[in-house]
Amino acid sequence: MFQMLTRAIQQTSLTIRCSTVFFIAFLSSARGQEITGGFEPRAAQLLAEKCFSCHAHEEPEAGLDLKHFESIKAIRDESQIWSKVLRRVTNGSMPPEDAPNLSDDERAFLGKWIDGALHDINCTDAAFPGHLTIRRLNRLEYQNSVRDLLLFDYAPAASFPGDDSGYGFDNIGDVLSLPPVLMEKYLDAAEKISREVIQAPEDRVPEETLLEINHWKLKGGINTNSGSLTFYSNGEAAYAITNETTDDAMVRIKAVGEQAGDEPVKMTVLLDKRKLGQYKLTNHEQYETHDVNLRLPKGLHTLRITFDNDFYDEHATDKKNRDRNLIVQSVTLLRTGNSGRTPSEMHKNFLFEYPRKPEDEEAIAKKLLSVWTSRFFRRPNSDGEVDRLLKIFTEARAGGDSFERGMQYALQAILVSPKFIYKVERPAPADGTPRDLTSFELATNLSYFLWSTTPDAELLQSALKKDLHNNDVLRTEVNRMLSLSKSDQLVENFAVQWLQLRPLATILPDPARFPGVDQQLLSDMRRETELFCREIMRRDQSILQLLTADFTFVNRRLAEHYGLHDKPNDNETFLRVNLAGTERSGLLTQGSILTVTSNPTRTSPVKRGKWILENLLGEPPPPPLPDVMPLEQQELTGSLRQQMEQHRRDPSCAQCHDLMDPLGFALENFDAVGRWRTKDDGIDVDTSGKLPSGEVFTGAAELRNVLLEKKKKEFVRCVTEKMMIYALGRGLRYEDQCAVNEITRRLEANDYRFSELIFGIVESSPFRKRQLKVEK
Repeated sequence: MFQMLTRAIQQTSLTIRCSTVFFIAFLSSARGQEITGGFEPRAAQLLAEKCFSCHAHEEPEAGLDLKHFESIKAIRDESQIWSKVLRRVTNGSMPPEDAPNLSDDERAFLGKWIDGALHDINCTDAAFPGHLTIRRLNRLEYQNSVRDLLLFDYAPAASFPGDDSGYGFDNIGDVLSLPPVLMEKYLDAAEKISREVIQAPEDRVPEETLLEINHWKLKGGINTNSGSLTFYSNGEAAYAITNETTDDAMVRIKAVGEQAGDEPVKMTVLLDKRKLGQYKLTNHEQYETHDVNLRLPKGLHTLRITFDNDFYDEHATDKKNRDRNLIVQSVTLLRTGNSGRTPSEMHKNFLFEYPRKPEDEEAIAKKLLSVWTSRFFRRPNSDGEVDRLLKIFTEARAGGDSFERGMQYALQAILVSPKFIYKVERPAPADGTPRDLTSFELATNLSYFLWSTTPDAELLQSALKKDLHNNDVLRTEVNRMLSLSKSDQLVENFAVQWLQLRPLATILPDPARFPGVDQQLLSDMRRETELFCREIMRRDQSILQLLTADFTFVNRRLAEHYGLHDKPNDNETFLRVNLAGTERSGLLTQGSILTVTSNPTRTSPVKRGKWILENLLGEPPPPPLPDVMPLEQQELTGSLRQQMEQHRRDPSCAQCHDLMDPLGFALENFDAVGRWRTKDDGIDVDTSGKLPSGEVFTGAAELRNVLLEKKKKEFVRCVTEKMMIYALGRGLRYEDQCAVNEITRRLEANDYRFSELIFGIVESSPFRKRQLKVEK
């Protein structure tokens, strides 16, 4: 019925009559189901006469076969399809002009009946919160959680595979799978993160200092003529070392022995008067490297190298075996640090308690792991969970690893645990009884909704007290969370995806037609929209301000691009500017949206109109038919508007374009990069439009008035539904209409304030309860 081809396939009158009888029969059989829209035979008659000719046979138009829907339950189970049906009927786009049409009275009646079938459910008896697919954290949530827990800003985006999206968002449980390549990335990330956070002796990168040959003090038979310490007789070379902290260190000596007599060359290394070791150099021609480990206390010390067994035989017949000498080519001091050095903030954050004696290590490790498992798993831990991690630690220590290395291994196990990677919830009762989320589950959902990260200590404390189920406490906590900078994530993740702005990072308008429009300017456009949405959120303004606000945020570069008189002093600072008296207001005239809905070389009224239908009115048009030729490939003449009018002469194209094009043409005063214009290639821009439902407007300002006066309900409902999808991490079902209806009523009663949208969602049954559907 609603994605028809050029010519509707007409069925015989017998087919229509039989279909009518069938439809009336199935409706009559459902009379016992509660629905205030009614099951009048008139509805069945209208659907059969006006729709079945195309949607009740073996090859139905657009694949929509109305015989598939044999009950009200089936209609509600396919609520997305029937919501589109409702929109097509009420906006006048269906049936198309070449099919049996509906009178105004018939259209009003059928629209009311479909609306009742979808929405008039008994929300007291039939409310069903549903359940969620267990959802893993998307890569941004993972990064934010690691940052907030461990104080380490680990950015996995460069190596983690991209997250799939569903319903327009990348936090939907049904599409966030865990492919093997991502599991490998998690394992690799866990090792890197643990070694960055916890400073283990094994990981310390030594600080190398070359002890230059000419700085040694020599005593005995030594010279430096060849650039080396050449011991031609017994002697001592001494080097003064000043150490600011106590360090574990190593002296690396590269030397060779010139052999003579019946024993190898002997070299002794001392620190001050303490002998570190004596080494035998047996190779006569190749240099040997000897590493001497030592503890280098704070203060002034003297490193000494001695040659102890000089030998000379003047009667030897072989000159190579006549003189025993030691040649030291180089000496390097490597400081590897110790536990006494200043630890990083990450290290101190994780190892907030440290064992003073070896016998305290296991108890301290258990205490640390008990705290961190609760933080990472976002709930109180169990003894078994902590014991399993403690076993990893104790086995590492038994194998000779340091205390810190053992804690690294335990942290790695936490980081790859499904209890961290996934938002785990207890299953709903198998008998279909609804259950409240636990206070910790509620805290987790609240945090990832508003912050895209793990709950902070204050939120977990409220969960521990089980206060979050109290609406007053919940409101206080939501207000606190929205007031913090972390709530910017709600704008950057929800708003940017809702408004479809992510493509701005990859598109680039034609530089020949739009010189100076580069990636930096496109980034500025996105930043403008983010700051604009954040202002409405932070000041708790009406969500209608998204359409009407007479302010925005620009830097100097963007102000010049728009031709604004108010200009910040530089390109780094974004300032709020007043748009009163200009052609701009609200989202519709912001460069980000105008650019992302254009083609590289020109505007696209189709894309702009489609964007408004999808993102502001919740009325997405059907996809284009596969055999429709793109506009650029058609032999069309005149202005862009004239070409579009020629394109719409095809009835199969008109059914969608009659909805999209007028909305898009209203924005034609703005070019493909959001600049104001009155002409397009020398032709006056025509911004007039008329919707199938009769609304007439000219330009962006009048379009906004139409949206506010005639489409306010649709806009508020669309924003509510988009936000609910994002908050729940799933698509909406027909039962969710109870919550959506309640939230929209709440918004209307409270001046459409942003906070009421958030409160309405977090206090709703779908957000706070879980229930399995059990067929009875």
